[in-house]
Amino acid sequence: MRSPEIRERFLHFFESRGHRRLPSASLVTHDDPSVLFTVAGMVPLKPYFLGLRTPPAPRATSCQKCIRTPDIEEVGRSPRHHTFFEMLGNFSFGDYFKEGAIEFAWELLTSDYGLDPARLRPSVHPGDSRAEDLWVRIAGVPRERVAHLEDNWWQPGPTGPCGYDSEIYWDWGGPCSCGRDDCGPECDGDRWLEIWNLVFIEFDQPEPGVRTPLPAPGIDTGMGLERITAVIEDVRSNFETDLFAPLIAGFEARSAPAAPSAERTVSLRVLADHLRSCAFLVADGVTPANEGRGYVLRRIIRRAGLHGRRVGLDGGLAAGVGDLCELMGSAYPELVERREHVERELRREEEAFTRTLSQGLDRLEALLADGGGDISGEDAFRLHDTFGLPVEITAEVAAEHGATVDREGFAAAMADQRARSKASAVKHGFEGGAALPETAFVGYDTIETGAEVVRIGEREALDALTAGESAAVLLDPSPFYAEGGGQIGDTGTLEWPAGRARVTDTRPVPVSGARAHAVTVDEGTLTPGQRVTARVDAARRGAIARHHSATHLLHRALKLVLGDEVVQRGSWVGPDHTTFDFNFSRALTPDELREVERAVNDAIRRNLARTAEVMPIARARAQGAVMLFDEKYGEEVRVVDFGGWSRELCGGTHVDRSGDLGAAILVSESSVGQGLRRIDMVVGEAAEDRWERDGVALRETATALRVPIDEVPGRVAALQARLRQLQRELEEAKRRALGGGGAGGAEVEDVAGIRLLHVLLDGGAGVDEVKAAVDSLYADRLGGEGVALVLGETALAVKVGKSAQGRGLNAGSLARTAAEVTGARAGGKPDFANGGVGDPARRGDAVAAVRAAIAAVGGGS
Repeated sequence: MRSPEIRERFLHFFESRGHRRLPSASLVTHDDPSVLFTVAGMVPLKPYFLGLRTPPAPRATSCQKCIRTPDIEEVGRSPRHHTFFEMLGNFSFGDYFKEGAIEFAWELLTSDYGLDPARLRPSVHPGDSRAEDLWVRIAGVPRERVAHLEDNWWQPGPTGPCGYDSEIYWDWGGPCSCGRDDCGPECDGDRWLEIWNLVFIEFDQPEPGVRTPLPAPGIDTGMGLERITAVIEDVRSNFETDLFAPLIAGFEARSAPAAPSAERTVSLRVLADHLRSCAFLVADGVTPANEGRGYVLRRIIRRAGLHGRRVGLDGGLAAGVGDLCELMGSAYPELVERREHVERELRREEEAFTRTLSQGLDRLEALLADGGGDISGEDAFRLHDTFGLPVEITAEVAAEHGATVDREGFAAAMADQRARSKASAVKHGFEGGAALPETAFVGYDTIETGAEVVRIGEREALDALTAGESAAVLLDPSPFYAEGGGQIGDTGTLEWPAGRARVTDTRPVPVSGARAHAVTVDEGTLTPGQRVTARVDAARRGAIARHHSATHLLHRALKLVLGDEVVQRGSWVGPDHTTFDFNFSRALTPDELREVERAVNDAIRRNLARTAEVMPIARARAQGAVMLFDEKYGEEVRVVDFGGWSRELCGGTHVDRSGDLGAAILVSESSVGQGLRRIDMVVGEAAEDRWERDGVALRETATALRVPIDEVPGRVAALQARLRQLQRELEEAKRRALGGGGAGGAEVEDVAGIRLLHVLLDGGAGVDEVKAAVDSLYADRLGGEGVALVLGETALAVKVGKSAQGRGLNAGSLARTAAEVTGARAGGKPDFANGGVGDPARRGDAVAAVRAAIAAVGGGS
């Protein structure tokens, strides 16, 4: 049983027993300020358990994607630690309680998953005699095998809902690393694996020490897909399951050839794990940054970059996104829909880090060699400040050399820097942004103005910028719009009598009214106090303004078509397109999309006049102005109104009349998380370009198909139907060939009294073909006994009969033996295993290695 079936069996099991199947929520929590990410399966359901919202059904089940990073240093070295994982769960909101939860869990594990009850052992809190009695009565577990653990208590905070929990452990069998043969779940050794936690939410704690029974107790369970998959696939490490093995094989294939080693294995595992977390975070809208969620993402990407460097990885994490989409795209379609964006973001961040990583690591290695081993706080801070090397990575590299990092000293150096910046904030340093003079923004009324250079440099004030140099510059006043409200920052030029510079971006300085202009000098020298002519790129500003105004019209159109429950959740406004995120529980139908597009274009044709007025927020509310859910507003707000048809709070730049947009095209509509949709739209010149490209493509297609343009859809549909038919015929032909003679080159030989069948499949035989061939040959040529080994050009599979297993042969061991000879990895159960083929030219050597392994076992029987 493979992971997709394990996931689906869980969800189907509970769905068939009256549970509402819920889609996975986004990794980004939108209404829970207590966490940055979805860290557990119940996080999206907290409002239901807390009584803040009505649950969609009394019973629910989900497979929730989660992110956790506190133990990131253990990833790759531990068989079970991950930054990204999937949590299977079933939930009851006042419906069934302990008896139902225990009965469901035991039935699923022992009946649907077929696990041996003798190897399952539950634990309860010493005070929860009810749960202990239920395990004895329902599951038939001997009372002495129910472990009593003080840790079986769930309480997310000092007050609120709480209760006992009960864990289910899997026994890998002795001996345990603790050295005892009679240890139980209380042991910290490697024998007992927690696979499922059943939380019984039965009390309310209004204050510490005071508990009262809840009128409607609830159930919250969590079982990691990675752990249960390892158990079912009979492998001790999650990284050997089919959830990771293909990703690891892909990274190994893209790495520099090298002999297997423990450290190389760790790095490949880290890369596989971090690819999953980074790709899913980017797909859910997180971008690398220096704080918050973006910092977590940046740290994971940079840690992966370090391990990629160690194995000589080509293409970085971005090159593995295709493998991940193939592996998990069917369960998480948003990954496929945003594949190009994910690859682009990862590649950009990896390239930026690569530029400084080598220098930073070289400096770190020198410090480790020259400084007696340990890294001082000041040195760790300089590595962070100069080379962008996170202190966590510095500590990890130091630990590998048996050294430590002075984390307290690092924290003190960071605090000193903040103090210095704050002390000089009036004249220097963006760190003290609150004390910087506010930049007078005149960009609503003009795109060109005279201005004074107030300051050059961000971390340190600079005396001048010469030709070819770049730095942040503060101007006053400024016509440049600073990125905000989804709208990107303005670009343009600065000119003065003896020079010229480009403004490549404009951003606000945090906690201040100042704005920083990213400036590169082309000619002359720019100095503080210099008077300049600041000029915004008019064409770009105009295109951005058209797209920003279009988002307002789109928001109004969505509310008209779908209802007022539509709420904007974010946007990105640029010169060539705009994206608009909003809450909605399903994909829009083609008719709904056409109706929304028609409403937007109708508003454009009516040439609605735009007004912008600053007013008290209470008045804006009274006028029905739309306010964004996640925004914070002051007492005075700016209201942008298009002819009374659209009215929103907004600080961005806009066209004078809706007719200035020309026309709008909704390019796409997709999911970006649970209940979150995204529309990509173009207007103005971008819409004209889109029409032109689409028209050319349609005309060229019609010419190629030799049909009139209006017959292209029907002709394409007919060709697709024909293609599907041919694909089915091809697959059938492959199956017939493999069963009757395409694998006719299979050889059967006797090795120490055990029949060994082996064959090399060429012609592009992949995983599915190899598995089909080994099944067919094992049954037809060996009669279900002996050993069958099939090696394609990229994959291999092994089947071992019961009598051969009885003589000590194991399919997983034989598959690993064959795969390692070719430079790949494999694993599986005693009767079946599969894996990769690294170097196809070494498949003959792999057969010889398997033959030798069988001979060794057979000869000793």
